[in-house]
Amino acid sequence: MNVFSFKQTNIFFTMLFMAFLVGASSTTVLAQDYKETFNAAREAAQAKDLKTALTKFTSAADGAKAAGDKDVEKQVRKIISQIEYNLGRGSLQKDDFAGAIKHFDNGIAQYPTNALNYLARASALKKMDRTDDAIAAFAQTIDIANAAQDSKTARQAEDAIRGHYIFMASSAVSRNGARVTAADGEEAMKYLQAMLKYVDADADVLYYTAVSQNAKSEYDNAVMSADQALEMHRGSKTDKAKIYFVKGEALMNSGDIAAAKEAFTNAAYGTYAASAKHYIETLGGTN
Repeated sequence: MNVFSFKQTNIFFTMLFMAFLVGASSTTVLAQDYKETFNAAREAAQAKDLKTALTKFTSAADGAKAAGDKDVEKQVRKIISQIEYNLGRGSLQKDDFAGAIKHFDNGIAQYPTNALNYLARASALKKMDRTDDAIAAFAQTIDIANAAQDSKTARQAEDAIRGHYIFMASSAVSRNGARVTAADGEEAMKYLQAMLKYVDADADVLYYTAVSQNAKSEYDNAVMSADQALEMHRGSKTDKAKIYFVKGEALMNSGDIAAAKEAFTNAAYGTYAASAKHYIETLGGTN
């Protein structure tokens, strides 16, 4: 979701201008008034005066609509949506969230299939601590992006939703340090269940699910969640250690000592190394 550089913006405009000119040669010839307005808008965009370009492109689009030139109108409104995206991102950098949302809303109104405006609008709402509105907006982004076959933007929206609920679950199970209570686990599970209304679980979600189930003494379920997390995990051994560690705890608590020792052996990496080795030594004489 980085702001497009002016160089990137100019490349984008150039590509659209070429498409515009090709389309114009095979469809209705532009009426002189909005053709001139379009050319003036193009010059303003090339001069990096996006606000002037926005005004003139809007006038050109309205002129094309009045003339019944739907192809040209659509192409120009697509340009407008991209300008609004860039202006909105600029407002976000200044913490002008209301101004940013105004730009994104107009970008959506002008060209409803540009998923980037939906994504940026959702991010602005999140920054304003309008969490419920932001989650709904991210969910809408997923729908729009998938319909437009924009997998990158859909994935970013999914990650945003997943990241929010993982943060809430993580906060719940870590508030008391290593001593996770059943109430903490229950709260974390509520967040994770709410997340599943919008997106599928990944390895991190399943890890926190296992932690929560372990805290609630649901040891068999915790082992199953940990195993699912291990199947999905694609990171390093050090990062994977936390999943093996919670699996080891669940197995130990359920009385399966041999399996617990095996899990703790796999957890003996990075920050979990000392604790895992301690459990292995403690369980060493028990079989």
